[in-house]
Amino acid sequence: MALLVVDKQTCTKCGICAVSCPRSVIYFREKSYPRLIPGKDDDCARCGHCVTVCPSGSLTHREIPVGECPPLFESLQVTPEQCAQLIKGRRSIRIYKDKQVPREEIERVIEVARYAPTGHNSQAVQWLVIDDEDEVRRLSEIGTEWMRWVVKNNPHLAPMVEGALQRQESGMDVFLRGAPVVVVAFGEKSNPIASVDCVIALSYFDLAANSMGLGCCWAGYFIFAATSFPPMIEALSLPEGHACYGSLMVGYPKYGYQRIPSRQPPRITWRP
Repeated sequence: MALLVVDKQTCTKCGICAVSCPRSVIYFREKSYPRLIPGKDDDCARCGHCVTVCPSGSLTHREIPVGECPPLFESLQVTPEQCAQLIKGRRSIRIYKDKQVPREEIERVIEVARYAPTGHNSQAVQWLVIDDEDEVRRLSEIGTEWMRWVVKNNPHLAPMVEGALQRQESGMDVFLRGAPVVVVAFGEKSNPIASVDCVIALSYFDLAANSMGLGCCWAGYFIFAATSFPPMIEALSLPEGHACYGSLMVGYPKYGYQRIPSRQPPRITWRP
């Protein structure tokens, strides 16, 4: 089967697929059928733009069959007001219910988050989910050792960590906040845009989790430790050549929030 196949019975020859192609690998001339430019198979990003933008569903991709691309329903479109509340109402959750999150729920969130954009449509973001109570506790204990190491050896970060270390040593888990789940996004060190892709994917995860009744908090201390502290790097045991590029603490919020807090006005520079 060719990489792109056009149903000439239904194609309206509108050319939208060619115009929308980010790699410009589809040739189109007015009153003709679109077609893949010869020799451009490897240049195709496999993004699915051509398949999903076609008004008549006349174009299919060998690796992205039109029959496997669910339709968008107007009835499910989010209003600007709904979107604003989802984003503005999202809170960093640091107090969780003593309740395990079913793996099916985490998988459900990742199923949404995997649609986050990635550079060149690489889809190279990988996920590590730690939901074993003992393992999460062990990571927090390693985090305590990391804090002690920072206070002793890193004068630039020490002021940020000293207070947290005191609370950590007093029995308050400020490293992972007692979260039942830690979600890590990681990728290949050789990929120059892996860090950005992972952060975008985690941002999608954060908002999707919020819509499903879960709460998240970006695990800043954990990310520092996971990228610089050998004991934490060893504990994560990521595949050779890979690195952690972001992490979220996840669980069911113990308390609900009733209002949207105020924020500073945006600082915008307009170019003439």
